[in-house]
Amino acid sequence: MNFPTLFEFTDSGLHLFERVVNGACDEQVLSLEDETLVNRVAGTREFQVREFSTAKEMAAAILQSLGTISLANVLSRAGLWAWLAFVLRDSLYPKDASGRRRYGEVHRWLPSDPNDWQKAQRHLVRMPVILLATLGSNADHLLCVKPSILPEIREQLTSQQDMFHPAFQGAARLLYFDEKSGRLRRGAGGKAGGSPRRLAKVRQQLDVTWDIFDLTANRILEILPKEFDRFKEAAHE
Repeated sequence: MNFPTLFEFTDSGLHLFERVVNGACDEQVLSLEDETLVNRVAGTREFQVREFSTAKEMAAAILQSLGTISLANVLSRAGLWAWLAFVLRDSLYPKDASGRRRYGEVHRWLPSDPNDWQKAQRHLVRMPVILLATLGSNADHLLCVKPSILPEIREQLTSQQDMFHPAFQGAARLLYFDEKSGRLRRGAGGKAGGSPRRLAKVRQQLDVTWDIFDLTANRILEILPKEFDRFKEAAHE
């Protein structure tokens, strides 16, 4: 399905979208041609709905459709991100064997205040777009999964605003992203030593004696404790 521009739900459209997600009415009633439900986002470009293999691929397509519009200018436009969640529903919230979609908790499909980092990180469309726009390839470890998946590593490494720094995320990419396979390295989940969960905690400890933002990604790797050695070795293979 192709759209000539990006669109956003009006207040009425957003209300109907919530009713669809909550099972109060069928998704077919949410007409994308009804001007009382949707508005064009002026200045945006054509957007093609298709099956994206990764969250990064999806985010790149959306950024291209934004054209010259600043991402900062649309971050708080809930109607846009909800519209994208709806038109991409087959990729984001695929139907199960019974024909039902499982949208999950509200912040996966209805964007929160963008300044509420712990909730904002959960939206399956807006957060990947923010990560790619902010970090580029340094977000590969956060965006290499299917668009429908909110991976543990993304939740752990985007819960604080100061984590959105290329050096810190560049170090995380070196640790956890396998360049050859384009996937996360084995063990890049859970709570074990060297995991992303541990990296988030160690970052807070390092902040006491180091200005992380003055370090390069490789220097951050050097000062990490021994529990990260197995990932550091893999990074330098």
